[in-house]
Amino acid sequence: MIRYNFKIFVILFLFVSSLLSQEGTKLIAWKPIADANGYQIQIKDKSGKLILDKKINTAYHSIEELPSGIYMVRTAPLNLFKKPAVWSVWKDLEIIISEPPQIVKEVEKPIILPKTESKKEKTISPITIEGEHFLEATKVDLSKKDDQLPIVSKEVKSSERIELKVDTTEAKTGPYDLTVTNPYQKPKVVKNFVQVEVPKSETKQENLEEIKKNERVKTVPESTIQVSNIQTNNGNNSNTQKQKVSLPKGKPFRDFSYEEMMLFLESDVAVNCKNTKIPAFTLSECHKTYVILNFSSEDNQSVFEFYKLVSENETNRISAYRYFSSHCNPKFRPAIERMELQWKNRTNLDPEERQSLAEELPKFRSCSR
Repeated sequence: MIRYNFKIFVILFLFVSSLLSQEGTKLIAWKPIADANGYQIQIKDKSGKLILDKKINTAYHSIEELPSGIYMVRTAPLNLFKKPAVWSVWKDLEIIISEPPQIVKEVEKPIILPKTESKKEKTISPITIEGEHFLEATKVDLSKKDDQLPIVSKEVKSSERIELKVDTTEAKTGPYDLTVTNPYQKPKVVKNFVQVEVPKSETKQENLEEIKKNERVKTVPESTIQVSNIQTNNGNNSNTQKQKVSLPKGKPFRDFSYEEMMLFLESDVAVNCKNTKIPAFTLSECHKTYVILNFSSEDNQSVFEFYKLVSENETNRISAYRYFSSHCNPKFRPAIERMELQWKNRTNLDPEERQSLAEELPKFRSCSR
């Protein structure tokens, strides 16, 4: 008899950017069930009407057609006959926001993994990956060229921590790259994350201590959008003052100067929402692992798009170029000033972004108020 762990955790994400969709991808994901032969997912709207009933092979599913809002969802693992083994309870479902996975190491040396000279005893080593935006559906890979380290187990402890157990018994020695991928997102690759070595003259206890020492890899969250690292028109952000900026009477956001808007972003920090740097003005709700945006007015969305425009993520910037060129009446002054600055410094941009800016900026310039 096959036994299933039926405690299913449902998580929904709305990605700001995607490799497969320029407008973003709505995705629902849950904890995979061992030995399941697929899954069945059902979703009801607020009125209780069943709007999705589908059998799938993955522990996640794109629900691009659903508009933002609150729904009810349940899932079931399928048995050998492709029938639901048991249904989870109905759960509330929300459209929320997430970003691609991030991993940043403070130390440059790789984590050392031992490899025994004898194949009679397996060598299983634990690895902790720390960063941001980890999901149950996050895929992890440790490889070099055509060689891949077998991952015995993967456990997502939180959105900021993944624990692995890796079998290096028959692994080739040398460095291996870490690749972390969220569904529909660009993979995050860390070169030479681990190093497989054959212990020399050290005792077994000394080797274990060395492994533990090297596993203590400190990480710094690398937010996809970091306002504090954005440069102003003079090309130097070291003198930018983090001062409180009040909205002048009768002056809407679209008439702010670029510098005024940057100062506003620096000051408009969601104090009670430590998991994000998104402007408080654009937030509706803040939760431990996600936030819900407030796009109740054009001002809210324009401020959020400007936040993307000055981010360190190229995909977000390209998306913002397109937004402002198509929502240009009235013109959002801080955005066009920023894009003009980007154009002056276009030699520093990657070819794809330079091409996008060359296409969208003229549209923005010619748009009359």
